[in-house]
Amino acid sequence: MAELEELKIEGKEIYRREGILTQATKDDCLRAGVLAVTETKYGTYITWRKMEPKPPEPQTQFSVGSPPDSSEWAVIARNTNTPKDRVKFRSHSNRSQDSPSVKFSSSLEEKQMDLTAEVADVKSYRLGDDGNAVTLLMRDGTRHNTLIFLDEGPEEFLETFTTVMSVRQSSTDENLYLLTDKKISALDQSLTELNLFDRPNSETVWRAIEEFQQDPVHSSLNMLSKVAERLLFSPTEKEYRPQEEMAELLQGEHVASSTVPGEATGEDGDNWQLVSNRRSLLTSTQDEPRSAAVCQLDWELHVNESGIVEDVPDLLEKIYRGGLEASVRCEAWKYLLGYYQWHHTHQVRATNRQARHEEYHRMKMQWKTISEDQQNRFSGFRERKTQIEKDIGRTDRSHPFYQGDHNPNVALLEEILMTYVMYNFDLGYVQGMSDLLSPLLYVMRNEVDAFWCFVGLMDRVGSNFEFDQGGIKRQLNQLTVILKYIDISFYNYLESKESGNLFFCFRWLLICFKREFNYSDTMQLWEVLWTKKPCKNFHLVMCASLLEFEKTTIMENKYGFNEILKHINDLSLRIDLNKVLCRADAIYRVIRKDPTVPDQVLNILGIVPDSTSNHGETEKVVNGKTCSIPVPTNGNCDRKRRVTDCSNASSSLNNSSSVEVLSEGEETKFEEAMSSNYF
Repeated sequence: MAELEELKIEGKEIYRREGILTQATKDDCLRAGVLAVTETKYGTYITWRKMEPKPPEPQTQFSVGSPPDSSEWAVIARNTNTPKDRVKFRSHSNRSQDSPSVKFSSSLEEKQMDLTAEVADVKSYRLGDDGNAVTLLMRDGTRHNTLIFLDEGPEEFLETFTTVMSVRQSSTDENLYLLTDKKISALDQSLTELNLFDRPNSETVWRAIEEFQQDPVHSSLNMLSKVAERLLFSPTEKEYRPQEEMAELLQGEHVASSTVPGEATGEDGDNWQLVSNRRSLLTSTQDEPRSAAVCQLDWELHVNESGIVEDVPDLLEKIYRGGLEASVRCEAWKYLLGYYQWHHTHQVRATNRQARHEEYHRMKMQWKTISEDQQNRFSGFRERKTQIEKDIGRTDRSHPFYQGDHNPNVALLEEILMTYVMYNFDLGYVQGMSDLLSPLLYVMRNEVDAFWCFVGLMDRVGSNFEFDQGGIKRQLNQLTVILKYIDISFYNYLESKESGNLFFCFRWLLICFKREFNYSDTMQLWEVLWTKKPCKNFHLVMCASLLEFEKTTIMENKYGFNEILKHINDLSLRIDLNKVLCRADAIYRVIRKDPTVPDQVLNILGIVPDSTSNHGETEKVVNGKTCSIPVPTNGNCDRKRRVTDCSNASSSLNNSSSVEVLSEGEETKFEEAMSSNYF
């Protein structure tokens, strides 16, 4: 296979700095390199390259990533003390001198760390909380590895953007800076004097350009008509808009505002919906820090002499607030997943565990004794077995517990999943289940315990793997209801970009955020969700929390369908779990206290409403009286919803109009937009 050629950037270097660190994911190691900004005849480019190693000191040193000079050193055989993926070298001149074991890194992996981006393709950049980290956000919705500046900070680097682009700070996020082509900014400056629109909104000049590219005739006529109207009928004196509105002129009345200054009326009352007159419920949230994880001593204090776990509600609250330490996890997960019962004694648990052990091996023998001749006449079994063999070969193979060829832990994954097929043949095996089993086996380190914990987990999330995807669609429906309630303006934006179905959250729900966080964070998140605290379906509040953190980036950058999908997919392994959990808890507390929360939201989250509150309506006080505020849905009163056939035609999903079910054409578009490694 031919090696990929590195793109060479040649021109005038206007910025260069060594020692800039980069980090691909939240827990990845830091790598130092050279950051440069170069002007070429094709445009201005940003590059980051790993720093070349310095010449060796007089004493012999070894660095990870490249072998010593073959003229001075020779490879020696591995021994039991040398890891499988490392080698040692022996000096020709000094036979008694062996090197430390050296691990070779892939050249392709190193190239993927490199950064090459044209400044014109940078949509925005985000500063870290301390101001020393810069993340470049691209026009296609992806992001580059975070650049970390030490000592002097990134000010000089960021100043180079102003030579090519117009830079302005987001009005809603002080750490987000938006880049606009200077030619567009000049056009925007001239249009401010025309004051083409009667009211400002959050859409920018980029929407007008996008419309022009899609339909130049109609968009041009529309713009010319507005210009002509202003020139012919506006006052003779010049009208100026404030500076902060200069980039918000051309996309005008696309997304309906979530606020209404007064009462609105319509001829057809059925075409209106009641919404809050506030912009976002989340403006009033206040995050509270999380507590320390439950330790071994704290756990033992809840277990009496006979083995019964006491004060379970208090213990669950502690787990929800801080998670579990690794030393407690193996025991606690058995309770959280229903393998053990809180009120059972040591003796009862031991008896039940022995019975479960025998039942597991009985089911295991059932599939192990199926002959090849039987398999040839048993297509359902054969297909599931083939799919399992494929999936386990690519499930967490980079994790130390599953690394290497002929790893017995990988074989255990297959045996547990095959036994589950015999336990629940109606559901069998569906792609993604191996992702859920992997952390369970890692924590339990026992085949039987891992199986029964997996059974408990599948009892909770098995509907995610239904053939008609009814479980996932129902959760997307519920998430839509929650998002509409807490932030209607953001939902309206997503719907205007053909993303109102929230299908970009599909992977989050399917495998319980497994691909979004590292192993440690995934385990902590799962045990928090398993407590069923503080409400039912708290994982949907988690989704809303994640979207809240990305709202400004998505809206300010005017991401469309493809860009939103790529941006959400690109969050993988870059998310701060503690921040998201704190925000989710804050959202719950706000919902709990809000007297106007709709009954539908309360039902989804299992919150018992206050009998004195009038839920399900948004109210407004006018002249001392309370009245409802109707507004049209997304500015399109006669819009029809589409539904598809389902195995359960009477299901609430098919009868609901809160979320659109994708048509065949739209579903094809969604699948094509997703990258091949989305799952």
